[in-house]
Amino acid sequence: MFSNLSPHQIGLAAAIASPALWGIAPIFFHFLTAFALDEILVHRAIWAAVFMLGLFIILGDGKTLFTTIQTKKQLAGLFAGACLVTINWTAFLYAVGTAQITESAFGYFIYPLMAIALGMIVFREKLDRRGWLALIVATAGVLVKATQLDGIPYIALLIGASFAVYAVVRKQINIDAFAGMVIELLMIAPIMLAYLVYLTFVIKPEGASLFLDGSSYGVMMALASGIVTSVPLVLFHVGNRFLRLSITGFLFYINPSLQLLVGVLLFQEAFVWQDMLAFGLIWTALLFQFARLPKR
Repeated sequence: MFSNLSPHQIGLAAAIASPALWGIAPIFFHFLTAFALDEILVHRAIWAAVFMLGLFIILGDGKTLFTTIQTKKQLAGLFAGACLVTINWTAFLYAVGTAQITESAFGYFIYPLMAIALGMIVFREKLDRRGWLALIVATAGVLVKATQLDGIPYIALLIGASFAVYAVVRKQINIDAFAGMVIELLMIAPIMLAYLVYLTFVIKPEGASLFLDGSSYGVMMALASGIVTSVPLVLFHVGNRFLRLSITGFLFYINPSLQLLVGVLLFQEAFVWQDMLAFGLIWTALLFQFARLPKR
């Protein structure tokens, strides 16, 4: 089905699908709010690794997993990526746990600008006049959104910066996106598993389950969190591999845009004039960017 698509078309489809899935992910995680946030994070990491490894083996590539790494640079890059994505997840967890959701969401607004800037610095990517106009308009939208915050948004900066550097690190590794993601998750999983054992047998009451509350619902949601976590992350890497960061960065604004719609339409969150102006500017920038994408 995908044999007739060019790498550019595959990358574009993945770069749109990834933030779209992340944008609606709050619907899933809304049903996990009854559980501890650190426990949810641990299950996301563990079962994402299990799901991705299982899928990799089923597809017949299990024997080639670690032979995919040909150089120490690739191994170091994947380890750095594993550390960065863990930092990103932890910063998000801290923001949620300390009722700093607005600041956390702002991290998703500044990530694209950081990614585009790093793409221009590290990969010498160029923007034409229309691209610069789109960047200026998007920056204006982010600045409008920033007026809703008090003080310096340290959490947002950490979330945005860790994910932007993560994108750059992984883009420099000439490795299959699927295999790289599996290896990266396998690097994280043992640490998360150790913490889960500590939570279950030290922090939680005696006889507690490894699977959240131990109910069938808890088991199902713990396992499903791995799929919800891993699929958009793989698509994110596919998009970054075949497209410039100046393109995937703009397309990432689909994520906070959908999160806004989910928050307003499903969870009755406030929608103020700053939101309307910010998203109006950001989507204007997206229209500029879509218009300048080459048709190939």
